Amino acid sequence: MVRKILKTLTNNIGFKLLAVFMAFILWLVVYNIDDPVKTNTYTVRVNVINAEAVTDQNKCYQALDGTNNVTFSVSAPRSVMEKVESGDFTATADMNQMVVDETGTVATVPITISAERYNSSLTYNGGTKFFKVSLEDLMTKTVGVTAQVEGEVANGYAIGEVSAITPNVISVSGPASIVSNIDNTAVATINVEGMAMNLSGSVVPVLYDKEGNEVDTTRLTISSSTVTVSVNILATKEVDLIFATTGALAPNRYIVNISSDPAKVHLKGSSSVLNTITALEIPDINVGGASADFEKEVYVSEYLPDGVELVDASEDKVKIKVEIEPYEYRTFTIESENIEVAGLGEEYNLSWLKNSVNVSIGGLASDLDKLTNATLLGTVDVSGISEGTYTMTVQLALDEEIYSVGKAQISLLITAKTSLDTDNDTQGNTTGGSSNDGTTNNGTTNNGSSDNGSTNDDQNNEDQDLVDQNGSESTGSETSGE
Repeated sequence: MVRKILKTLTNNIGFKLLAVFMAFILWLVVYNIDDPVKTNTYTVRVNVINAEAVTDQNKCYQALDGTNNVTFSVSAPRSVMEKVESGDFTATADMNQMVVDETGTVATVPITISAERYNSSLTYNGGTKFFKVSLEDLMTKTVGVTAQVEGEVANGYAIGEVSAITPNVISVSGPASIVSNIDNTAVATINVEGMAMNLSGSVVPVLYDKEGNEVDTTRLTISSSTVTVSVNILATKEVDLIFATTGALAPNRYIVNISSDPAKVHLKGSSSVLNTITALEIPDINVGGASADFEKEVYVSEYLPDGVELVDASEDKVKIKVEIEPYEYRTFTIESENIEVAGLGEEYNLSWLKNSVNVSIGGLASDLDKLTNATLLGTVDVSGISEGTYTMTVQLALDEEIYSVGKAQISLLITAKTSLDTDNDTQGNTTGGSSNDGTTNNGTTNNGSSDNGSTNDDQNNEDQDLVDQNGSESTGSETSGE
């Protein structure tokens, strides 16, 4: 059975294939002659014309429900449809034909669809399409433009004046619900990263609402899309603050220091001006009648030269501290062991008739606090003086620019060395300079025997009586000692 079927199909195969081919050719001819209708669907954006018909009514509009795009179907002979593309179609909404509803907030506008090519051969299906919009009051607002910078300028430079040149105000129009909430200032930001010279450039201004949020400008009309911003780049310099005072302090009071926080300020300006500034003086610190430390606040900007500004405005307010101390006198005691003897001849011994001397020293309290009885050292010069009792002035090694030293006098006795003293000195030298028993202060009494000690004590008493009784002799001796 299968063989019979296969034999039938393959019998005269060439004629059968020719018949199929001729049938296809006949169908193709008939199809092209008939040219059947074909339908396609397209979506295009609605083009709005005569929008001034809305704005003339002090209104603005916004498309509703995505009706700014329209979808439609078109029918035409297949031969035409094969040549038509979506870009051939235009959908137009003429706002002169808008119909406003009873609420006055929604309008409907018929959409006219046409094709640039073969329009007369096309059939638009589905009836008229409509463009629906919401209507809102139109509002116009004028806002100022504030210029600002972003980024850091080159090291050693600072930002000077930053300004919006053209324009410095812009007009914004749009729905009242948006425009009414726009802040009164637009911000134009220019980048100054790494800059070391003046610059200017065009930037897009940014609008913000009253809560500080950036405003979407899609529905707004702005009078100028860009703003020209100019920036001055200035040199910088750090300088010390110095101070001058006015007025007189309370009696016996002196200024010991004037300091400030901060101690230095950073200035900016042209190099030619900054090069002439080595320090910034605050000249009018009034200390009239002051008797103790006090603080005062000043604003540095009041003392800046023309063309100079502070790099950091927070440095403008400076706290100044004036430290004041009294000038006073204190009495100190200098022990005789802390008094050095200069100019004593080798043939003489020296004995102190007083173990100490008081001296009055004047100075500021902080300087006087540095002195103690133990650290005060004095000097007595007995050059050229022979035997006798003297009252000598003690010289102190203190800075005369800091301290005022009163007169300090001490009594002493100079005696000639005896042969025993000489022998003891020689023995002391032989034994390595050891001290002899019985020496008084500087070793001027050398004999340790009780007799000589008694004799020297008697002599010292007599000398002390001589000092007390013969004031004229003491005075003369003091003069020669000085």
